[in-house]
Amino acid sequence: MNGQVSGTGSPARVRSRLWLLLLDLARRWPSRAPGPRPRRSPGKRYKYRALVTLVPQQAEDPEAALPGPVCRVVVRARHPETHRSKLFSALVTSDGRLRPGKPGTVTVVVLGDDADDYLAPGEHFALLRGGDVARGTVASRIFV
Repeated sequence: MNGQVSGTGSPARVRSRLWLLLLDLARRWPSRAPGPRPRRSPGKRYKYRALVTLVPQQAEDPEAALPGPVCRVVVRARHPETHRSKLFSALVTSDGRLRPGKPGTVTVVVLGDDADDYLAPGEHFALLRGGDVARGTVASRIFV
């Protein structure tokens, strides 16, 4: 028998059956399956009106400014009770007239289930795009 098990056929057939068994295992556990994973929901959306002041740019950091009237940023906020900081993904909309050192009003849409715990009216936050871009205070929450 030369070390082969009878009834298995050629080595190509054995590899094919083994491959089919692996695919069957992958179907049974979808989180382990190859390919794109299903997208998770980013959480709740909260909308705020805030007063922000742009931080003066460093000469070596040209990307730190808000590039236009609408842009993606990261919001860093502190919880008022635990004093822990948390980062949130956000979209900032401004009138396009923000200048460094001058306060301006923006609308911030923040993604996160617990964002409202961190960004209540009167709470301070920072906008980040590679570095601190602006510092602000939540003026009000906008209910949509």
